[in-house]
Amino acid sequence: MLLLAPIAGAASSAGTIKEAELFTTPINSSTENDLFSELSAQMKLYNDNFDNVPLLVKRLVASEEVAGKIKLENGEMLYVTLLMRGGQVGEFYSYDTPNDPNSKIGPTIIIESDEKTIREIIDSDDTLRKAVEKMNEGSLNVEVKGFFRNTVFWSIKQLYS
Repeated sequence: MLLLAPIAGAASSAGTIKEAELFTTPINSSTENDLFSELSAQMKLYNDNFDNVPLLVKRLVASEEVAGKIKLENGEMLYVTLLMRGGQVGEFYSYDTPNDPNSKIGPTIIIESDEKTIREIIDSDDTLRKAVEKMNEGSLNVEVKGFFRNTVFWSIKQLYS
């Protein structure tokens, strides 16, 4: 759920941008329990297991820009963007401001939640079903723009409720 120019550690006037090390960050490698590092590892796992991703999810995220806004347990905010390419994660990075300073047209999918909810989803044996459960509870908010994407998103929610 997530999306175009390479920015590897570039800085902008809007704040610092930190690109994830998608292909080198092992799961739970951070000694500081860094959610960004854990999410980066999850992006690698997603790409590594792309053949097992449900077709509806691949269609939903196809070539989208997905923005994530996560309230961390320490009270800070984690802002991330996923640039999807053909349903796979092409880029994943964080930045210091509520709006991605590198986005040209804005996200087509926006995800808002808190660290506890995201960790519960990551730790689940069925992450998609757990994510839909959290959406239904209201602790995971997903805004999908566009008729086609909304139809696919609705279908996912129905199938995984």
